[in-house]
Amino acid sequence: MLQLKNISRVYQSDEIETKALDGVSINFRKSEFVSILGPSGSGKTTLLNIIGGLDHYTHGDIIIDGISTKKYEDRDWDAYRNHRIGFVFQSYNLIGHQTILSNVELALTLSGVSASKRKQLAMDALKKVGLENHMSKKPSQLSGGQMQRVAIARALVNNPDIILADEPTGALDSKTSVQIMDLLKEVAKDKLVIMVTHNPDLAKAYSTRIINVKDGKIVSDTKPFDGKSEDKSENAQKYTSLSLLTALNLSKNNLMTKRGRTFLTALAGSIGIIGIALILALANGVNNYADKMLSSGSTPSAITIDRSYTDDSASSFSLATDDKTEVKSGTLLGTDDISTNSLVTRQKTIRYYDMKPLKAYLDAADTKSYIDTISYKYNYVPDIFTTTNSGKKVKVHPIENELDSLTALFASSSRTSTDVSESDVLKTSFKEIVNTRPYELLEGKLPEHSSELLLVLDKDSKISLSTLYTLDLMSRDELTNTLSKLNAGEAASFKSETLNLKDALGKSYEIAFDNGTSRTLSIVGIAKAKDENDDSGFLGYTHALIEEGIKNSAGKYSLDTPESIAIYAKTNADKEKVTALLDAYNKEHNTIIKYTDSAQLSIDLIKNVINILSYVLIAFVAISLVVSSIMIGIITYISVLERTKEIGILRAIGASKRDVVRVFRAETIIEGLVAGILGMLFAELLCLLANAIISVFKLADGLTVQFTPVHALILIAISVLLTVFAGSVPARRASRKDPVEALRTE
Repeated sequence: MLQLKNISRVYQSDEIETKALDGVSINFRKSEFVSILGPSGSGKTTLLNIIGGLDHYTHGDIIIDGISTKKYEDRDWDAYRNHRIGFVFQSYNLIGHQTILSNVELALTLSGVSASKRKQLAMDALKKVGLENHMSKKPSQLSGGQMQRVAIARALVNNPDIILADEPTGALDSKTSVQIMDLLKEVAKDKLVIMVTHNPDLAKAYSTRIINVKDGKIVSDTKPFDGKSEDKSENAQKYTSLSLLTALNLSKNNLMTKRGRTFLTALAGSIGIIGIALILALANGVNNYADKMLSSGSTPSAITIDRSYTDDSASSFSLATDDKTEVKSGTLLGTDDISTNSLVTRQKTIRYYDMKPLKAYLDAADTKSYIDTISYKYNYVPDIFTTTNSGKKVKVHPIENELDSLTALFASSSRTSTDVSESDVLKTSFKEIVNTRPYELLEGKLPEHSSELLLVLDKDSKISLSTLYTLDLMSRDELTNTLSKLNAGEAASFKSETLNLKDALGKSYEIAFDNGTSRTLSIVGIAKAKDENDDSGFLGYTHALIEEGIKNSAGKYSLDTPESIAIYAKTNADKEKVTALLDAYNKEHNTIIKYTDSAQLSIDLIKNVINILSYVLIAFVAISLVVSSIMIGIITYISVLERTKEIGILRAIGASKRDVVRVFRAETIIEGLVAGILGMLFAELLCLLANAIISVFKLADGLTVQFTPVHALILIAISVLLTVFAGSVPARRASRKDPVEALRTE
């Protein structure tokens, strides 16, 4: 039962107070047809809106089933409108982009009715009003009378207790008006129907009770009710909620009516997504290309462990002196001053790993299945001599004397030639051969004994000037002339085709040991590097020669304590087993011996540079995302203006402010989703084009520009989040619109 007690409604604007209702008290029966008559401005529509919860009274109280509404919050009024009230408006107030069936279903979606039941109830309601053959039509395809029937079906579908009709026949012809009034009279048999009308004839013909209103007051009531003869209803308040799916459907249908604008907005929003996707695709492609280059190498790079390491945690600060000071503390040795002229210097402490147990551990481990070679390096450097044609004995390793002066000349000159680099002169002629897998044998054989040497050329069959000089294949005069050419910017190259390197086979050298003994070394083979190798273009000796030299060094060195260890896996995949072996050693000995992979470090450095550049570029491209988000916010605001009446309709059938926000948030979700998907599609097409160009012009064999599915999903999600954020302000503004004013919007 509905009771109005001393209801007043005062409007305040520009310091002018307007009283629309003044102390109105009415008790309504559960089922009756009440007509409210009165001239324009009498307050009858305001009274209807207050009864329907669209407008709120200033003073007084509305009693619903014996419960006061003074403490009602917005959600209570929303639930009241949805479950207890059905509105029938003069202008029908149907949502144009929805079908007739969807318009009627809408009130049920707020009630939490299942989709199948919702559809059936809506169809039944339309059948009752004679529109079963028009369910799939849009409102614009119906006549005025048919649209009013849809409005009545929508009002009835939720089985409300009260039907509120505001001039339901005002826009209809007389014949259609009679049909509508007959429907309302039928409804009034078991419901309370309250109709506002200017037509006293219709009121007298169909109403069971007529209330006249003038100047905001009740002037007559043909069948007053004291409110004491009816039982109170036990209906519990049920709160409403518009599902996200329904909100998405409403917004989708609205956007489909403006396909062109929707597509252009999404396209503009996708530009930033395209840019970021392409940057990520390029970075991903380069990183994968770098990994592929690392894993496809014919010889895996070494995993190395150096005996000495810098302990930054043990760094200290001290007063500087004119000379660098050596600091000793247990196994600590050495300093590296930032500045010897400043008052305070930072000293980096060098520590040493105990390599003896590590070497013993590696020697004892069963690693034949995945390790090709373990190379132990020591500080011992063999003294190697050659005898010139004049009979003079010259030390050729380490390089000294006249060759030193020549390399110094080369280093101080200004050159533009790139055919022979500075390292072609400065690199040492002799090096230890770690393993022979990276080399292709050209002549002779591979060294097997400590007295045998291997001449190694680079992958282009080039050889360093210092090695040519050491081999006596180039005299001092020839070397000087070559350096002069280089100083003049002229090209100079030396290849096996232009030099008789076979003459080097059998050439002998002499190694002198610290204990006074010596041994003859001979070149037994010539080999060429299979791929890029910094150790190519030299004379190689075996590790056995190093061991022999250490044994003849009068206890200065120990084979059990190498300065560094280089571990060569059989394949790149086997590197993981090597690192697992070293991790097991650290765990077993409760230590932290660090190991490095120079090739992997280089790849990681490249990746880091690429990633940093990517982040910088993304930061610039992201500006377009911000701009597009602002644009979508503006479009959403325009949509709010265009859908103002729809907002009023939603509020009238019980949608809350939060539900209205959800409707417009759903619209931005759709815009953001479409923009993100469009962006990824265009980015994919551009990636395919870029890969085709790379393939046709052979720019980088194996490089594929491609973003990952994870990148695609993240970028689409970012697009949605940005558009939702941009549209949040217009959405909240929409929710705050006065429903009465919204319904008046045309």
